[in-house]
Amino acid sequence: MSAEIDVAATLAALRAEVRARRAALPAAEPTPTERELQRVLEELEYTRVVSAHWPLEGRNPLEQVVALINKVVRRYLRWYINPIVEQQNSFNDTAVRAIRLLAAENAALRAELTALRNQIEQSSS
Repeated sequence: MSAEIDVAATLAALRAEVRARRAALPAAEPTPTERELQRVLEELEYTRVVSAHWPLEGRNPLEQVVALINKVVRRYLRWYINPIVEQQNSFNDTAVRAIRLLAAENAALRAELTALRNQIEQSSS
């Protein structure tokens, strides 16, 4: 008795198994560009806030007098400096939010592109 082998059915079963195993694989490792983007986003968050009030200290009596004069000058210029710092912080917040949204959209587009490539690969198989 000779058993006929259904080649088309065997190939279809193999393709289905390959697709199932690919789908079970964990997500691909981030590319170097994606890792760099994540590092830059963390750095942006760290440097986002600007402060107009750096500590003024002196180690010797002369530096202490200069620091005291700087503190007095800073106090009288607060009305001028603080609005500028607040405006810069507002811009930084908006820019960081926009960059985070763009990075998220980039990741979503990459995932969609990968899914489309897999779909094309499956349909051509």
